[in-house]
Amino acid sequence: MDQSRQVFLVRHGEADYDRLSAFAPVYHGGRRDFAPLTDLGIGQAEGAAELLRDDRPEVVVASPYARTLQTAALIAARLGCELRVEPALHDWLPVRDGAASVTGEIVRQKIEEYEAWSRSGLLPSDRTWETDEDMAARVGEAVSRHVTPGPLVVVTHEAVIKSATGADVVDLASVHRLTR
Repeated sequence: MDQSRQVFLVRHGEADYDRLSAFAPVYHGGRRDFAPLTDLGIGQAEGAAELLRDDRPEVVVASPYARTLQTAALIAARLGCELRVEPALHDWLPVRDGAASVTGEIVRQKIEEYEAWSRSGLLPSDRTWETDEDMAARVGEAVSRHVTPGPLVVVTHEAVIKSATGADVVDLASVHRLTR
């Protein structure tokens, strides 16, 4: 990735998971990723756009999840930017094999494994999830596919932004500069 290139990572706004409950069980589990933004989340996305206005980004690239797509669409519309979708900007996955059955218990177990690895540095040989280094590399590769003459905005998820920037805190709709 070009070190002089300006890349901003934005976490999506607040998602309205409660709105999906009327459609239960259709939107349980992984389908929660179809949740749109709350009214607060819409305001958060519009606020992120205002923070980016002076940087004059030309392209906004989003993870394919509804909360990131809606956040990115609001930012792109406010700033008059092109909007692109990048599947590689997905959230951290507890199980990378999309064909595998994933239950709430498996997700809890994988989060515990990830957190234990984060503390100890001991990587389980049978892990199914990405390390922070894996996610950072994935972000770098995704960003490199979106060549723009000006700044690029990437709308993605908390764990992805933490891995790429080293940030300890990534609030909803917060803006972070990618410096790697």
